[in-house]
Amino acid sequence: MYRTKTIDTVNALKEELDKKIPLEAEDDKRLQKKLRLEFNYNSNHLEGNTLTYGQTQLLLFFDKSSGDVSVSDIEEMKAHDVALSQIEDMADDEERPLTENFIKELNKTILVKPFWKDAISPNGTPTRKRIEIGQYKTSPNSVQFKNGEIHEYASPEETPALMSDLLNWYNSSKDKLHPVQLAAEFHYRFVCIHPFDDGNGRVARLIMNYILLKNNYPPVIIKSEDKQSYLTALQKADTGDIKSLIKYIEEQSIWSLELCLKAANGEDIDELGDIEKEIEILKRKKLTETKIFKTPKVAYEIINHINTDLWKPLNKLLGNFDDFFAETKNENFVDNSKIEKTRTITNPMMRTARLFADREVTFNNYEIFGHDLEEENITEIQWVRKMLSLKSAKRKVDYEIWCSLHIDDAKYTLVITEKNTDSESYMKNSTTLFEIDNEYHILFMSDTINSIKRTVSNHLINKIQTVE
Repeated sequence: MYRTKTIDTVNALKEELDKKIPLEAEDDKRLQKKLRLEFNYNSNHLEGNTLTYGQTQLLLFFDKSSGDVSVSDIEEMKAHDVALSQIEDMADDEERPLTENFIKELNKTILVKPFWKDAISPNGTPTRKRIEIGQYKTSPNSVQFKNGEIHEYASPEETPALMSDLLNWYNSSKDKLHPVQLAAEFHYRFVCIHPFDDGNGRVARLIMNYILLKNNYPPVIIKSEDKQSYLTALQKADTGDIKSLIKYIEEQSIWSLELCLKAANGEDIDELGDIEKEIEILKRKKLTETKIFKTPKVAYEIINHINTDLWKPLNKLLGNFDDFFAETKNENFVDNSKIEKTRTITNPMMRTARLFADREVTFNNYEIFGHDLEEENITEIQWVRKMLSLKSAKRKVDYEIWCSLHIDDAKYTLVITEKNTDSESYMKNSTTLFEIDNEYHILFMSDTINSIKRTVSNHLINKIQTVE
């Protein structure tokens, strides 16, 4: 094992995480979703894929595209997601060893199909080269650094033997080296060979993460915004300083382990401080022209999305305030009528008052909150947490947090409302804490969930502090 300053931190975090495994189902779900998005986006972005973070999110989780997106970049991102599933399945299989054929299969998966690519001939003239997938290179490859220096990788003739040696090294080292250091060194040795005509960086990061997953470590994600540090670490390794690369990978492992611990503790795992993600919100608002139509299927997906990705984590956060109240309870409403198993959703007066004719969404053979819908017209879904009798108050004070999805004639609107009931005045005051009236923002709930949770939490803290 290489002695580095960071390996002790890796070990301590891994030991702490092991005590929390298995994670709660909801925490594990949002963690896996986060890791899937981050790895696919960053690994492809490092290689020049033009899909933005938001477009990647839309593609992976909703199979939709927006804006001016290259078809090849969409195919590439989808293929990389398939390759990620392949290494996860491979890591779970105790019987299958890591082989050259599997590595070739990964290259074939991510490149999708043969294609032509601009290249430089051995004498330095521009040319075109056909990229064959899933096969070792048949012509030399190299990279030019910023200072103009050309770095040559292994020759085509050497490659098969070097790849065989690499797998032998892996099999003889996997029980000797620390898993993170094993993954980092395999990554470097693979990159030195550069066995394929294209896709080497992505395959190197996939196999690195296969090794980590095989040893029950979370995947390492090389952030595209940190590309220069990544390349510098690789270049230092070229000079014989492989510990610099190992230390760099350990630092990324620390990020992943800390992310897992946050998820295990029920904490937020979205990085709202990342300026790129803030820009994505603006991009989707300004550049996206595609409209989401109000079909039952889309509406139903949005309802389930809000329930899983917004309400459940928000409700979990609100549970931290339970000790301040004598009683708490959760309720769900559709069109202001509480769903009960003994009756269908009926509210003729509201139907008459809010009738949109063909503008409403008519559900048939769907289920919401455990209630089967039969030809139901719906304009509003509500998730409610009631927090009753503030213990520290001299008078009875209740709070209610409402999360409401309105299906209007032109759009979906999500509103978070706080309702404060003072039994002395018999008045109920409502305050809108958060409102989103853009379908895409609702679909990209991970961009705003932290902001919603902070707003609701801060508002409730202030209310509790000010009540006598």
